[in-house]
Amino acid sequence: MGCGQYPAYDDFLERLKIEAEQAVVRLRHHPSLVIFAGNNEDYQVAEALKLELDYSDEDPSSDFRKTNFPARHIYERVLPEIVDRLSDVFYHRGSPYSGYGKASGDKQWGDLHQWNVWHGTQEPWHNWDILAGRFVSEFGMEGYPDIRTVDFWLGDNNAERHPQSRIMNNHNKADGFERRLELYLVENFKHAFDIESYVYYTQVMQAETLASAYRLWRQHPNSVVYFTIDTILEIWATNSTLVEKKATLDVTVFDLAVPDVKTEDDVKAKSVVYHRQEQVILQPNSSTELFKGSMVPLGQPIRTKLSEVPKTLIVSTRLLDQDGTVLSRYANWPEPFKFINFPEPDALGFKVTTSDDGESVTLSTLRPMKGIVLDAEGEHVKWSDQAIDLVPGDPQTIRAVGLKGRKVKARYLGDGSA
Repeated sequence: MGCGQYPAYDDFLERLKIEAEQAVVRLRHHPSLVIFAGNNEDYQVAEALKLELDYSDEDPSSDFRKTNFPARHIYERVLPEIVDRLSDVFYHRGSPYSGYGKASGDKQWGDLHQWNVWHGTQEPWHNWDILAGRFVSEFGMEGYPDIRTVDFWLGDNNAERHPQSRIMNNHNKADGFERRLELYLVENFKHAFDIESYVYYTQVMQAETLASAYRLWRQHPNSVVYFTIDTILEIWATNSTLVEKKATLDVTVFDLAVPDVKTEDDVKAKSVVYHRQEQVILQPNSSTELFKGSMVPLGQPIRTKLSEVPKTLIVSTRLLDQDGTVLSRYANWPEPFKFINFPEPDALGFKVTTSDDGESVTLSTLRPMKGIVLDAEGEHVKWSDQAIDLVPGDPQTIRAVGLKGRKVKARYLGDGSA
């Protein structure tokens, strides 16, 4: 039951009880099951419609069927009894649901569906930190599927093979999706409208949106680095284990605008404007601030007016295990990306090296690269990573199950498509 309002008359309840009992018995043994939730966003809809919904009414004798929100009887009387009788799984009245007399959008209690990025007020994804809740159970950004899926629904109709066609419209059910997609695309990317490029840019946008949320909410399940930059650089790392972790913090700052970087020696002599390594200890089950300081010593001047254009500095940060293994990496780029003047593709020194077994590729570059998405002609490949940020001196090996040695194609921001 979700995103609607439901009746609670006797015949309907009898049928609902049978279905609910069968569902609980069928699902209760699954090890991944954490809760049973009574509904999806029905309390939220009731609030929007200003129905009779008094959250302070916890009187067990109250008959919610006599209100214009009768489904509350299902969520607070019928379903909890069934779940309690047939399982030992925790029952949550709905999602989102705050409890404690609070509305469903409360950020301090219960769970929260945070759709003010993409839906709602259409906030920038950079605002995730102020949009956080106690437990965010829904959030996201739309992105197109693999180009093979798009071509499947288009058939051989090349006249419809563009983002604004009728067939493309029919396969997107989000109300107002054209305005919303273009709002986020035009605010952040210099993008193209051929269908391959449109698919690519929406996918990178989706990846950036979700990654930004994970960083700003500090909820990533492994050690991950994130920070904010204006003229202040902050570096944090999260350790989700129950023991402290010793690691090496490796920070390299690249100036993207430096020309004539053609060798690894050029990278070190021209492109790198800052580098440091130090031993750090990540506190257990918490986030640890590893560094905070000014970007000014790194060559980023303080802006006194908006017309002053900042330098395009890319801050690459890695956490290394004691044996040198990369635990996590993150490259922070200036945003919005549309303002970046990327190097010409033939000046990148970008290489894709396929392994002997044809099932993995190693990526390397002489200039920082943003949002690399890999593909190959023919059948789909299962890649271990996508939307990759790549910097000099830090090659990345990507598993490519099903590649079978085929030639690899790569899309990235600044690849000449827009």
